[in-house]
Amino acid sequence: MQYPERHNNHTLEQKSETYFLQHLPQDWTATTPKKDYGQDLNLEICEEGQYRGLDLIVQLKSSATSGTLNETERQQLKVSTYNYLWDNLRVVLMVKFIEDENEAYWILLKDVTPPANPDQENFTIYFPRQNKLSEINWDEITSYVRRVTDKKLAAMRVEQKQNEN
Repeated sequence: MQYPERHNNHTLEQKSETYFLQHLPQDWTATTPKKDYGQDLNLEICEEGQYRGLDLIVQLKSSATSGTLNETERQQLKVSTYNYLWDNLRVVLMVKFIEDENEAYWILLKDVTPPANPDQENFTIYFPRQNKLSEINWDEITSYVRRVTDKKLAAMRVEQKQNEN
């Protein structure tokens, strides 16, 4: 008799998400969007025991083995996904899990070199291998998200005041 089989990609995706969640600060909240257009997880950041409206997007990638090149981990990304994430107002954290290393590497989208040709279908992003998720400093990520959020809010408040005058 034949039955549906679980595809290895589904297992790898599950391992990737489980690994990521195990390395997340305990008081942060992770949710999965119902429809995925490039956002695998949305994180709500807890600062000093309070939720202050800080959040970020996580794009999870995974592979069974490493694609190392010059102290980086390579990953193909659709240009359409990059454009979608780049135009999003929230900070984006890209993460790649390597199954045979049981490790993940991360990079902020702002540090990804954009595609050379915006008309190409895919391009390669490079995760620095020193950016191990197991060693990430979540306080630095929080600080960066705070700076970005404050700048965006300040810009909107200036615009609002100008419109009032």
